[in-house]
Amino acid sequence: MEILERIFNVALIAATLRTTAPILLVALGGTFTTKAGIFNVGLEGQMLIGAFFGVLGSIWTGSAVGGLLIGIAAAMTMAAAFSLFVVTFRANEVVVGLALNLLAGGLTITLTKAFFGTRGSIVGGDIVGFPRLQIPLLEELGRLGKALSSFTPLVYFSFIAVFIVWLILYRTRLGLHIRVAGEKPEAAESLGISTARMQHTASLLCGLFAGLAGTHLSLGYITMFAENMSAGRGFMAVAVLIFSAGDPVKVLIGCLLFGFSDALSLRLQTLGLSSYLVLMVPYLVTLIALFALTYRQRPKIFRETAESLSLIRRGET
Repeated sequence: MEILERIFNVALIAATLRTTAPILLVALGGTFTTKAGIFNVGLEGQMLIGAFFGVLGSIWTGSAVGGLLIGIAAAMTMAAAFSLFVVTFRANEVVVGLALNLLAGGLTITLTKAFFGTRGSIVGGDIVGFPRLQIPLLEELGRLGKALSSFTPLVYFSFIAVFIVWLILYRTRLGLHIRVAGEKPEAAESLGISTARMQHTASLLCGLFAGLAGTHLSLGYITMFAENMSAGRGFMAVAVLIFSAGDPVKVLIGCLLFGFSDALSLRLQTLGLSSYLVLMVPYLVTLIALFALTYRQRPKIFRETAESLSLIRRGET
């Protein structure tokens, strides 16, 4: 009982929200490309580039805001490259996404060596991270309030952004055009909506949120840059997008699951327990959700196949 109280407490809630934030931000960016009909596996690379240039921009400008802007610009540049190959040149989106992920990993290692003469991590007093906010109203709620009032601004923004993204997608003309371009491209073109333009726009919006996520990792979550510090969070976001179909509310729920498992594993490590089984939980849930979705479609697929075979047999007779 004492061990459970040491694990499941207010600190675990705070850690869950903190670890959820970067996954949620990059996944919310992915909702735009998902709704635009693009399967974007390049989230990992965009996030990593944002993290590196966030630190670099922080050192150059001497401020976290400067680092944030430069990190976002770098991630959007990579998103624009992804969009150029996929939308304009009609390249395979999975191949392009994986190639850009590899490029981001190699590029950040090379630039770290070129700018700082080291490989592995960038740590130093020149890096200016985001301050932690102390919110008086929350602090009056006791231990829970104090735990919720010591996050960096991007943690709070990540949860507010769920409503913002939902609002853009379902209550604005831009969101409507993005969804129509992804779901019914022929109808979109007949209405004068450029499918390519909407997909380019969605990709840039995705880069914006991926840059926020990456910068949060290097200037908010921890104040440093480490080699491959995105640590698969972009792929976690892709998994969430698969079973949520880009719905912002479902994206939030999926990201909370990943964030909780990450926070729980860290708590178990402090107690000397293995975290490998815990880390499997979100992936198992993802597999179960994907199986449920495909299983639900099986009767329809079998029915269509049976009808096709029946037509073929009638033609033969």
